[in-house]
Amino acid sequence: MEVFSIAKGFYRLSKNAPPELSQKEFDRLRALTIYGETKDVRLVCETFGISRATLYRWLGRFDPKDLSSLKEQSRRPRRVRKPLWSRELVRAVKELREEYARWGKDKLVVLVRDQGYEASTSTVGRILGYLKYKRLTLERRKQYNLYGRGVNLTDDSD
Repeated sequence: MEVFSIAKGFYRLSKNAPPELSQKEFDRLRALTIYGETKDVRLVCETFGISRATLYRWLGRFDPKDLSSLKEQSRRPRRVRKPLWSRELVRAVKELREEYARWGKDKLVVLVRDQGYEASTSTVGRILGYLKYKRLTLERRKQYNLYGRGVNLTDDSD
């Protein structure tokens, strides 16, 4: 019986196997290769149907040692602004909305200002959207009967 082993270099190569490239990533690699050989921006942009800005963005991101740099990156903004309203204002809008469930931002802003807060109609609308997104308010739904009239499902006016 013969015992044999695999060469040492094989294990090192198998850990760093080249990644599988999608069609988009392969096209990016081709575009960057053509640009590297010709240095002709116009030719590359016309051939691949991309803008100059896109080509320069790809060039900035590309690392020849790391082909994963060809992958599509997130388009989400790096910084997102935080809301500028206070917790007290949110609490006041929530309480008013619970008391006057059918009122919208235009009517609620008058009551908010009467309580001493300085808020615009848009800010109250954004707060209502925030409360709805977080499911912190009970939204009243209408169900329509056969005749097209709205019937309130949560109104207890019996």
